[in-house]
Amino acid sequence: MLEYKIIFFDMDGTLIKCKSSWELIHKKFNTIEEAKKSLEEYRQGRISYKEFMIRDISSWMRKKEKIHIKEIEEILSHFELVDGAKEVAKELKKIGLKIVIITAGIDILAEKVGKEVYADKVFANKLKTDNEGYLVGEGIEIVEPRKKDRVLEMVCKEENVSLNETIAVGDTVYDLNMLKKAGLGLYFGDKNEILDTRIHKIHSLYEIIDYIGG
Repeated sequence: MLEYKIIFFDMDGTLIKCKSSWELIHKKFNTIEEAKKSLEEYRQGRISYKEFMIRDISSWMRKKEKIHIKEIEEILSHFELVDGAKEVAKELKKIGLKIVIITAGIDILAEKVGKEVYADKVFANKLKTDNEGYLVGEGIEIVEPRKKDRVLEMVCKEENVSLNETIAVGDTVYDLNMLKKAGLGLYFGDKNEILDTRIHKIHSLYEIIDYIGG
C-alpha cells in the first residue's frame, strides 16, 4: 500500500462547519447581498479574486468606516469544528502525515483552526491594515480558490514529496483542481458537484482513516 506523507485540507465546510469565513463578517456588517453579487461576478470570471476581496472588504467599510483588525478577530473567534476533525487529525499525525490547510478564507481564522487540528502549515488570504491595525480596503491574495493545486504543488516541492504521496480533502467545486492533483482526492460533501471518477466521495472525516489503512 502506498504510504501517504502529506494531507491537504480545505477549511470552510471541511474542517469547520461554517461554509465561508468571509460570510461570518458579512453577517456582522449586514452585507450579505452585496457579497452574493461579487461572488457571482467572480464565478463568471468578470472580476479577479483580488477584486472580489476588495469589494468584500469595501462593503464592510461602507457600513463602518474604521474597522480594526481586532474586531475581525473577535468575529472570527466563534467557530465550530466539523465532527471528528480534531480526532482524525490526531490520528493522522500519529500515523506520520503532515497536515496542511489551503483555504481562500481569512488567515486569522485559518491559524486558529490550524492549531486545533495540529496543522504543520496554513495557507490563507490576509486583510491589509495600516500601521495602527485598521483595514485599508484591500486583501493580500495567498490562495486563489480555483488554484489551490498550485499551493499543493509548491508544498510538495518544498517537502520533496511526490504528488502520489498526497491526499486532498475539500467540499466544493473550488477544491476540484486540488483534489485532482493529489494522489488521493476526497470530496467531503452532500452535493453532486464533482463527478470525476478519480475523486472519492466521503460523508465523514473519519472515512479518511479507512482510505489510508490506518
